[in-house]
Amino acid sequence: MNGGEKMVKEDRSLGMYILLSICTCGIYGLYFIYSMAQDSNTLCEGDGKKTPGLFSFILLTIVTCGIYAIYWEYSLGNRLSENAPRYGMNFQENGTTVLLWNIFGSMLCGMGHFVATNILIKNMNALAHKYNEANPQPPAAQNVGQAGQQSGIQDNVQSDSQSYVPVNGDDGYTVPAEEWAPDFGNVPESGSMECCKGTYEGTVIPIDGEVIIGRDETCSHIVIKGPEISRKHCGITYDKGTGSYIVTDYSSNGVYYKNGQAFPKNVPVACGSGTILVIAESGNEFLLK
Repeated sequence: MNGGEKMVKEDRSLGMYILLSICTCGIYGLYFIYSMAQDSNTLCEGDGKKTPGLFSFILLTIVTCGIYAIYWEYSLGNRLSENAPRYGMNFQENGTTVLLWNIFGSMLCGMGHFVATNILIKNMNALAHKYNEANPQPPAAQNVGQAGQQSGIQDNVQSDSQSYVPVNGDDGYTVPAEEWAPDFGNVPESGSMECCKGTYEGTVIPIDGEVIIGRDETCSHIVIKGPEISRKHCGITYDKGTGSYIVTDYSSNGVYYKNGQAFPKNVPVACGSGTILVIAESGNEFLLK
């Protein structure tokens, strides 16, 4: 999630949209367009499209005498419908449904516009709910500079070019990947994985609970930067009872076996030791040990 992994609003309602638009003389309606564009770009990240924001909406709506506003809603309706399968859903309504209500519904004293808006709200809320379930809000982690100030220690601050792996330990510190060398003798029943290619190559990482690989350091334990990596890309847990690993792909661009077979989206998959996880086309691979 963008800039701190905020939750996406999932409780919009047509009633509040109408009420607040009236109370604010239409200003809330503009904020509604802005927030819908922002949230759709978050929910549908990686689909190769972008919903234009408020400035473009206002400018092009004026230039086209209102036609662009109808097209904007049509495009948003299609985008939400096309991305629903990524979240395990299918919407019967799409951009065409929204367009028809906007055009022919205008004959019903303008009520068609509200029906079209309600379709967009309903579908946006459904995607946002699934997105928030897959991306729970984590506690904020401290960085090295903050931890040093609190303890009165300011020396040996690492340069910005150093790669770090945020670790959700008791102290909330982040440590360089090469210094992350746990003593597996104390946790013989725990799983681990090794980065065999990529940013943290050669690093052995313990798996205690769900370890998240992703681009956003506020919700990921293993941080990999790159356009191919989702903010929360995938999660790996270790099942002590069976000795297997559970891998869940939360991403837009996929997690793959070494042979190129893709993991299903948002479905936990059991994997044995020796499985290599290929993280999209980022050049990063992890061996489950």
